[in-house]
Amino acid sequence: MKDHQKTEADGSITYLWFISLVAASGGVLFGYDAVVVSGIIPQITHQFSFSSFQLGLFVSSFLWGCAIGAGLGGVVADTFGRKRLLLISSSIILLSAVWCALSGSASHFIWARLLGGVGCGVATIVCPLYISEVSPEKYRGRMVTLYHFMVSFGIVMSVFVNWGIFVFADKHAGSETLSEFWTWFSVVENWRAMFAAEALPGFLFLITIFFIPESPRWLVKNDRIKEAKAVLFKLNSKDKALQICNEIRETISLNDRIKFMDLFQSKLRKPLILSILICIFSEACGISVVLYYGPQLFEQAGLSLGSSLGGFSIIAIVILIFNLVAIRFIDKAGRRKLLAIGATGAMLSLVAIGSLYFAEHTGLIIVLAVTLFVSFFASSIGPVKFVILSEIFPNRIRGKAISVGTVCIWLTSAAVAQLFPMMREVMHTGYIFLLFALDLAALLMVVKFLMPETMGLTIEEIEHSWVAE
Repeated sequence: MKDHQKTEADGSITYLWFISLVAASGGVLFGYDAVVVSGIIPQITHQFSFSSFQLGLFVSSFLWGCAIGAGLGGVVADTFGRKRLLLISSSIILLSAVWCALSGSASHFIWARLLGGVGCGVATIVCPLYISEVSPEKYRGRMVTLYHFMVSFGIVMSVFVNWGIFVFADKHAGSETLSEFWTWFSVVENWRAMFAAEALPGFLFLITIFFIPESPRWLVKNDRIKEAKAVLFKLNSKDKALQICNEIRETISLNDRIKFMDLFQSKLRKPLILSILICIFSEACGISVVLYYGPQLFEQAGLSLGSSLGGFSIIAIVILIFNLVAIRFIDKAGRRKLLAIGATGAMLSLVAIGSLYFAEHTGLIIVLAVTLFVSFFASSIGPVKFVILSEIFPNRIRGKAISVGTVCIWLTSAAVAQLFPMMREVMHTGYIFLLFALDLAALLMVVKFLMPETMGLTIEEIEHSWVAE
């Protein structure tokens, strides 16, 4: 029997897609967990009598947890391996989903959200990292972009699960056909069922991780050469696999003295600064506001709650579709070009959104403007930052180095989510979106003056380019 469909290098593309999809599935849990709160904010605010600060803390607690998980994940990934960290991440997320569903108080709920954020923060480190290390350079961009696509899939799943549970709750309101527990769990406090629904994909993700191998680059770094070659042979021709294995060993040997603190000095400072700036500016553009407060923004723009949830579901689907654009073009147009086009389009969209709020336009036109913004973000800014982050650091310290950039992502996102409700109380919403547009103007400067093109280069070639400068 033929060994599946072949890549250009005579490795199994079927196997590459399988292990990449399994690793990227951590994104489904992140997308679901991050956005599930968008449909329950009115209920939670009323039930727990949240102030603006408390609401911001509730929404951002997940993101603060992401920052913690990202900070810890790099050390664990470099020490114990990528596969073990995937198992840890999936277990934490599964535990958090159950805890959220059964929380008995606001404090327990927030702590459960924080724990879920830790698991998802770990996932944002290890999923793109793992995929970048198993993928041949020709496919690396689109394979890493799979992670962001699966995040989008999780967002869509969350939106429609929310909608389905709302419909179920409305249908059974006042009904005596359900038991007392299920009436409480899925009707009276139906947000509990929304969190519980995450347990199924969480369990599936946990099980499928057992069927993927460890990263060959981590195996080589830890002198497990035979196991590394076995993985590389499945993904490349024999000659290509041996060449890659030798390149990894050579790079690790040449840079054996590179330590984590070397990132903050000499030639490795440039990739560190680049990753920090891209991560901060990519995340401070307002995407957190759209994902976590989207229905409330649409209500402010004059839509009813039902219509605002419908508008948000459209946005979720658009995010999913436009991630396919990134998968299609990231290994053809290149990282720099795709990011420049997307940041420009998103910046102009934010100016349009701010102008619409100033002009007090309401209804569908606001939904259309926000949809345009997220389409540019999903096709470029969102996925490109993870691709760049996963490929620009040396093998020996990649996990720890990636954690620095990823912590910046989640600290920025948490700060935006925390501050937005308070900002709306002291300034016009239009000004907030203009500030987001200025942020993307800064990102364009980073792309123009600091960001190199990494398309078509192996991870080892990218590493050599920094050291050789």
